[in-house]
Amino acid sequence: MRLLPKILTPTAWLLFLMIVAASSANAQKRYPSIEEAWDGTDYRALIQRVETDGLALPTLADAATKPVFERMVRADNIPLRAGLDPKLAVTIRFQKLDSALPALHRLVALYASETEKGKPYTTELATLMIYEVKVSGALLELHESYVSALPRDKRYQANINILEQMKSDARQLYSRLVGSAIATGTYSKPDLLAMTRGAVERLPSYLPVFTNEDRQGLVQKLTQQIAITTDQELKAALTELRDGIKHRRIPA
Repeated sequence: MRLLPKILTPTAWLLFLMIVAASSANAQKRYPSIEEAWDGTDYRALIQRVETDGLALPTLADAATKPVFERMVRADNIPLRAGLDPKLAVTIRFQKLDSALPALHRLVALYASETEKGKPYTTELATLMIYEVKVSGALLELHESYVSALPRDKRYQANINILEQMKSDARQLYSRLVGSAIATGTYSKPDLLAMTRGAVERLPSYLPVFTNEDRQGLVQKLTQQIAITTDQELKAALTELRDGIKHRRIPA
């Protein structure tokens, strides 16, 4: 089979490439469209097709599904784009972000499960966790404004309780990203750097909701990892993150 491409005629070779391209296009059709920005419904549709229909999780290593994964984490997807748009009403921005976050949680869990089984999905998992923390951080930044816009009706306190739980969940998401950023036995150096830099970038969104226990725990973990890290690039990135959390320092 390795000699096949060498003995194909130009016409046969063109036909072979067309078949491969058609196969890739057909594979993409089974996933939500990659031609348009995704909304929360697209993330939920992907999860349903994976869990119910047996569709494979999109991966960067598969040429047919690479564009699907790249679409999953695009900054111009509707929840993130709308959530960061100051021209939109706070309630709309909040709802768009909130509609996608549970689906992102589930996708992270699915990729984590496959990674634990030995599948080579660590880069996808790292990328998704960074994206999840970005969406969650954008939601946190709207928290106070959204609370102010809540109607003072009989559901007010219940809604406040839900929002407080959201902040608690967000702290856990950030802590998980930091924990993954020091998991040198699991992730490659590029993944570790990407997660660390992602945590630094989103730190301003999370600093206001950290408890003293959160800060102390994260600083301790990072300090221990910095002490044993010999790679200077990783050490510098981890130190920037540690110092930002410790001193409540907003990255420049």
